[in-house]
Amino acid sequence: MGLAASQARYLSLSARKTNVEYEGQQINQQRLNLSNQSADLFNQMLTMSVPTPPSSSDFTKLQYSWTDGDTSSVIDNYYQIGTIDDEFNYVVSSYHYENVYTGQRKVMSDPQVQAKKTNHFSDKTTKNFTVDTITYNSDKDTYSLQMKNGFGQDVTALYRLCDSATNKDTVEELDFLYDRTTAETDGTKFTYNAANDEITYKGATYTKVDITDDAAGKEKQDKLIKTFGAYFDSSKDYYACTTNGTTQYICKDDVDALQLQKSGTVLVRKEDTNRYFTDGSRYIIESDLRALKAGDTMTTLSATNNPTWTDYSSVGNSTLTLITEENYKNDPTINIAIKQIEKDMKAGKGSQSSYEHIKDCFDDNGNYIGGLYQFKVSDKTYFTTAEDLDESLKSAYAEQSVADNSIDSQQTKLSYYDAVYVNTKISEVKKAMMETDGQGRFTTVKFEDDSVVYTLNVETIKDEDAYNDAMNQYYYKKEQYDKQVADINAKTEIIQAQDRQLELKLEQLNTEQSALQTEMEACQKVVSKNIDNSFKTFNS
Repeated sequence: MGLAASQARYLSLSARKTNVEYEGQQINQQRLNLSNQSADLFNQMLTMSVPTPPSSSDFTKLQYSWTDGDTSSVIDNYYQIGTIDDEFNYVVSSYHYENVYTGQRKVMSDPQVQAKKTNHFSDKTTKNFTVDTITYNSDKDTYSLQMKNGFGQDVTALYRLCDSATNKDTVEELDFLYDRTTAETDGTKFTYNAANDEITYKGATYTKVDITDDAAGKEKQDKLIKTFGAYFDSSKDYYACTTNGTTQYICKDDVDALQLQKSGTVLVRKEDTNRYFTDGSRYIIESDLRALKAGDTMTTLSATNNPTWTDYSSVGNSTLTLITEENYKNDPTINIAIKQIEKDMKAGKGSQSSYEHIKDCFDDNGNYIGGLYQFKVSDKTYFTTAEDLDESLKSAYAEQSVADNSIDSQQTKLSYYDAVYVNTKISEVKKAMMETDGQGRFTTVKFEDDSVVYTLNVETIKDEDAYNDAMNQYYYKKEQYDKQVADINAKTEIIQAQDRQLELKLEQLNTEQSALQTEMEACQKVVSKNIDNSFKTFNS
């Protein structure tokens, strides 16, 4: 090897050795950092306190008790009176359990209250829409519309045929919206002529509608069904009168009831063969629907219904019985129970509305005026009020109602009440004279409102609830401690693995450095030899 080549090789080896030494320094620095992290984790573990389980002795205490022959009482707490008193030396808190007659409020899901409903439709409202598209589905007998409301917003609606054949509510709503009936409550205005089988009303003669099995009879019956809807009854007799092209109907049963009972209403109903469609809340006649085209104004009608209920008959399978004034006065079981229920509802053991509902059944002098009902479930008697029943019934007609009838869709839970004896903790605080046995334990007690000196029983009791709570806290802290230890160990293992990798790499660098040192020494010998040879050549 030439001198220049040897010197270049030596410089290259020297540079590599310097780089190896630098890498070694970096590795040592990394190992130092890992060592510091490991020390921090170890110090962190040293600062952790090991949870210790609670001692049961910390949850035991002496308990003093006595009995008066009927009731067992327990001293809960006591403290010495600060001022000198010859009769009493302690203030004692004690408790005992006794059966207390208590009014209760319960709630029944899906109460299925049944009653007679009277509709009160009001607020006839007209609303206009501008039609964009209208499509009729002959298979489903429905109309699909894309429209804009008065604010220019897009509206999609599906109109179905009204269920007036089975739903009396729909019949009454259509009557209100389209003025299809006239109500008459004066029975003297009706005259029945048995010889001619005719009814005279306001100078007009109504003849019996002959519903026969032939085509003409069936046509007449179809008109009656369309006109009366769910109120049509084939067993009843209907009479018709046509004046100025308009036919009106009267049901003879309504006339008879009004004349015999002097109460009720006869509805003079206009013949109506229209088909009505609805989106669920708004109505329109089909002929008006069919005439619509894009750009036309669609006018719909709607109304508000505020129904009332009477003749409450049952809650589910349980019969409801109205409590009369006579029942309330003469039946002490009912009287006492209701008074206790009202008292406890007022005291906040139920709800404010429950108290108000019960209070409304009495006048300002406390006299019962009605509105209370009772029913039995498994031979146990419960009470409720008309207002509570109404709340459940009204919920069947809310906008979010999903059922088609008033029984299956009652969403408001029914409040109902009873009065029972409940085992209740009674706490008392009294002055007392307590005597000891000379060794710190109390032996007798005499209270300020009692002349009897009671012998105290003493026993060591364990507060199981407090002990269990402490054990639960211990288990929770132990799980936290174990998790922290496991986390530290896991981090330590990672650090140790990283350190082993660095140690292995450092050993490889040491081996490489030794090899470089050996090669540099050999190269240096070659350079020295070349220099010696060169000087000998020039000195010869």
